[in-house]
Amino acid sequence: MINQYRQANMEIKKILNGVDYKGKFNDFDVKNISYDSRKVTNGTLFVAVKGKKFDGHDFIDEAVKNGAIAIVKNENSKRNPGIIEVEVKDTRKTLSKLANNFFNNPSSKIGTIAVTGTNGKTTTTYLINRIFNDCGLKTGSIGTLGFISPTNLISTGFTTPESLELNNFIDKLIKSGVQHVVLEASSHALALNRLDNFIIDTAIYTNLSREHLDFHKNMNEYFSEKLKLFTSLSKNANSIINIDDKYSKRIINNIKSKIITYGFNSKADIYPVSYQMSYSSMEFEISLFNNLYKINTNITGKHNIYNIMASIAACIINNIPIELIIKSLKNIKSIPGRMEFIGNENNKVFIDYAHTPDAYNNILKLINDIKAKNHKVITLFGCGGDRDKLKRPEMAKISEKYSDKIIVTTDNPRTENIDKIMNDIISGFKEKKHIIIKNRETALIESIKMLNMNSILLVLGKGRETYQLVNQMKIDQNDIEIIKREINEN
Repeated sequence: MINQYRQANMEIKKILNGVDYKGKFNDFDVKNISYDSRKVTNGTLFVAVKGKKFDGHDFIDEAVKNGAIAIVKNENSKRNPGIIEVEVKDTRKTLSKLANNFFNNPSSKIGTIAVTGTNGKTTTTYLINRIFNDCGLKTGSIGTLGFISPTNLISTGFTTPESLELNNFIDKLIKSGVQHVVLEASSHALALNRLDNFIIDTAIYTNLSREHLDFHKNMNEYFSEKLKLFTSLSKNANSIINIDDKYSKRIINNIKSKIITYGFNSKADIYPVSYQMSYSSMEFEISLFNNLYKINTNITGKHNIYNIMASIAACIINNIPIELIIKSLKNIKSIPGRMEFIGNENNKVFIDYAHTPDAYNNILKLINDIKAKNHKVITLFGCGGDRDKLKRPEMAKISEKYSDKIIVTTDNPRTENIDKIMNDIISGFKEKKHIIIKNRETALIESIKMLNMNSILLVLGKGRETYQLVNQMKIDQNDIEIIKREINEN
């Protein structure tokens, strides 16, 4: 994690500018801000944020002991004598405003592109960032792959980090001369106010399918959080919308920004006229505002045509010539952890971060469409614990439809019982194509043993993650290292 603090002090009244608060105190300097009591040092403004598992109000005493100069807390919470208290209605919402003020409104000083949707966020963000950099524009990105600056990559653990880290990273990018930032805007981040007070110049909508219903009550609530990104845009901002998605009309009817559409629908501003694909490459022709262009890329899959079209739209909006965009797309070898080939001629292995029914359908259908008739598909997957349980049998049904053999294993069980997760998954099977191997490393080893010249292995769920989440612990688990080791030994 990057250092979340500023080096220069700022007066408390400037930090609280625009915040509705209660509290009487003289102005004083704040050295840094934190919502984690463990990171509090002398001169810190501690913001007591209530989370899903922990409540920052329970750690005020620890923050004071560590040197907090003042605390921001919710109204009607316990009083804390001996420390300056700033009372607000909602500390989580307030944190976003405080972070924005503390780092001097950084999103107003840089070009911002936000990508939201169930699937395609990471790939689209990666593509835009690569094209911008290939075309000489200094760009950073924020998302599942971490904080990526032109010179560094830092893992975050969040698709969209908390507002404090987000504003700090943007501030650092600006100071290093970066001109644009591309970020994944997750529904969690939008629901938890992490992007409040953050100015977005261009927003991209990829799609919406069943996901995160352990957090959102239903699909309408899930969609409503995504919609927030677009309703917050100014009339001078841009929305890039996939009009093939059934929710697209609801977005278009509720926003005031400029709109560019993409999809396989010929009514879109950008759509494919024809396409051909293989395991490792694809060529297609697009209509871009009624002009035809040929695209050659090492990325494959119909779902990636969507991601590429969204990326092209974002680049065109930012005045990058289409010829340079096409050249960059041709030079991109792969998307880390997204339908990434990590095998060899004798052992065809792909890894992918797919963890939704829609993503499973895209990838497994692609493999079946392009594989040789005599090639068998082996699929290894699991489902995350403490997450939407109803999608588990759906993912099983899809894998069974397109696979010849299936290995069910663990995938970040977290605090949930592994046997319960497995039972939810296997309830979706109707045939007997699957085996269960709880230990993921053992499952990977056994799946490699099943491979031959006429088979393909898909390892789904974790992509390039290097750990398993078990209870409250991160346990080392690197699928790629295990797969490459076993292939070389075989």
